[in-house]
Amino acid sequence: MNTGDSRYLRRDVSTTFTIGTPRISKVDIKNHTMTVYEDGQKQKTIPISAGQPSYPTWNGTMVVLDKAPMVNMTSESVGIADPYDKDVPWAVHLTTSGTYAHAAPWNEGRGYFGQTNMSHGCVGMSLADGKWFYNRAAQGDIVHITGSTRATVAPGNGFGDWNLPYPSWQKLSALR
Repeated sequence: MNTGDSRYLRRDVSTTFTIGTPRISKVDIKNHTMTVYEDGQKQKTIPISAGQPSYPTWNGTMVVLDKAPMVNMTSESVGIADPYDKDVPWAVHLTTSGTYAHAAPWNEGRGYFGQTNMSHGCVGMSLADGKWFYNRAAQGDIVHITGSTRATVAPGNGFGDWNLPYPSWQKLSALR
């Protein structure tokens, strides 16, 4: 097989793959909600609590990097002076700097979900909603966050390249 520039493979190579359910979750920080869509159909609107004013959540389009049923999160790991050390259930990882969408059972009954933003930058939800979201989330799913006072997540902080304007993306091309 000719691969160009006088290079050849020893044999033809083929593969197959399947694409999972198209899933986009839209987080509206001002309205304290995350609405999950699958195949373009609304599945659920979840009351959330995002980053408090001193630790705002990133704006922008993020992509699920991975997930774990339990993650230990500490303030030291993300450079926050307000100390915490928590085992966090149903953690869906969104940025390399430490943004997650996760269950925050320690906030249940406090009136935060759907009402106010009190996290250290993550998107928190009830234990039941966190498990529901975790069970659906797959690597590569889109999570689009709006309404924060924080800047748009930078390219390289996860799969933040989605946030580059097209002319900037074109300038990165080897064909330019």
